[in-house]
Amino acid sequence: MTFASLEFALLLLGVFTLYYFLPQRLRMLLLLGASYVFYCFWNPAYGLLIFASTLLDYWMALAISTTSSQIHKKRYLLVSVVGNLGILAYFKYTNFAIDSLRVLLGPMGEVLPQPLDLILPIGISFYTFQTMSYTIDVYRGKKKAENDFILIALYVCFFPQLLAGPIEKAKHLIPQLKKKQPFTFSNIETGIRLISWGLFKKTVVGDRLAFAAHGAYQNPAIHSTGVLAFSAAAMFVVVYLDFSAYSEIARGTASLFGIRLSRNFRFPHAATNIAEYWRRWHITMSVWVQDYLFKPLGGFRIRNPIHYSRIMIITMGLVGLWHGAQWTFVIWGILNGVSLFIYHLFSLHILRHRRRNCFFTSIPWLSLSWAVSMVIRILISILFFSPDLQHASLFFERLCLQPTFEGFNYNFVKIGFIVISGFWIFHMLHEQLEKKGGVLIFPPPIRGALYASLFFIILFGAVDKSTPFIYFQF
Repeated sequence: MTFASLEFALLLLGVFTLYYFLPQRLRMLLLLGASYVFYCFWNPAYGLLIFASTLLDYWMALAISTTSSQIHKKRYLLVSVVGNLGILAYFKYTNFAIDSLRVLLGPMGEVLPQPLDLILPIGISFYTFQTMSYTIDVYRGKKKAENDFILIALYVCFFPQLLAGPIEKAKHLIPQLKKKQPFTFSNIETGIRLISWGLFKKTVVGDRLAFAAHGAYQNPAIHSTGVLAFSAAAMFVVVYLDFSAYSEIARGTASLFGIRLSRNFRFPHAATNIAEYWRRWHITMSVWVQDYLFKPLGGFRIRNPIHYSRIMIITMGLVGLWHGAQWTFVIWGILNGVSLFIYHLFSLHILRHRRRNCFFTSIPWLSLSWAVSMVIRILISILFFSPDLQHASLFFERLCLQPTFEGFNYNFVKIGFIVISGFWIFHMLHEQLEKKGGVLIFPPPIRGALYASLFFIILFGAVDKSTPFIYFQF
């Protein structure tokens, strides 16, 4: 059941029809039931896993809040963290560990067991981070433990953002789930606008661009350098369209019930450097990593460049591992960490003086900085989409080291880059419009016409069968 499916439309319509006629307790039960139906639609066994994680953190949070012993608090927190990460590690990283050890041990690795027949539960990385943040915040004293198990269960598995975020902190989402939200036409308009915009980006643009670009990653040896360059740039756009579409549909769906989810993207491709990009891209994950991983490791307290680089690279390497149980993702994360560290040094020793030099705020400098950081991010993203390191190395080799133009299709690449360039221009203009208030600056009749136009474009311009969202695999 995806956001672009008939089953989801029927589920959403049914829940929305009943929601505002019910008292608050029944509303919570309705949303909780819908969330489990939505999640178990993929595989009923998934429901047992998310229930186990919820029950574990519910108990541990209560235990932490009822004891005055700091040692006991740490023990309860450790049980929560180990339990959640243990479930995540078993389903997501067991086969990765077995395969890696087999390669590392060489002939001796033959004694290791064969990879297990495991099916990765959809969204497990997202809801594991979310439920862990609740227990950690209770331990830190930033959130009081909740006695209501129904409320905690709904917080963990609220269906609009269950599979791919945003990753919400308890102090932001739980108070909204507790409150009886009033029916307002503003919430309905916001919901319809975000859902429509997300469906447009996913089913009309993103899936089509992915169909044209993703094939080159499966067999880079048979494609020319021009096609590979197009594919690298196009898939970099596709992952944004796909993931931001999910986040906007999630926010729009929640808005129908009066719930405000966090914004997960702030026009990341308009960022003029890699640090700014990560502040705009998958914001809730970046905040989670900063609060629960980077800061505890001492990331903001270390002045020594060697120690800072180590913490940055470890953090981003773990972010890569969180994305997928493959070395391509780990190296992708490490390279992003190296890029962030290099920018940190550049910023520390050069850009900190930019207030005394207007060149560093000029349009030529910002344009150059944007272009350089964009090329770096696109090149690193090749690892993100490659099936394995062998495909990635071949892709890099034919793109950068041994370019070939045999079978070069100028029209295909030209049209592709026109589409990609058009996206970036629209991306920049859209950001400027959002700064002024977005479509809300227009009177209601014009907004209505825009919504109707978008609806008909989706109805007649969507692909016949939408692909699953890319971040479902994480």
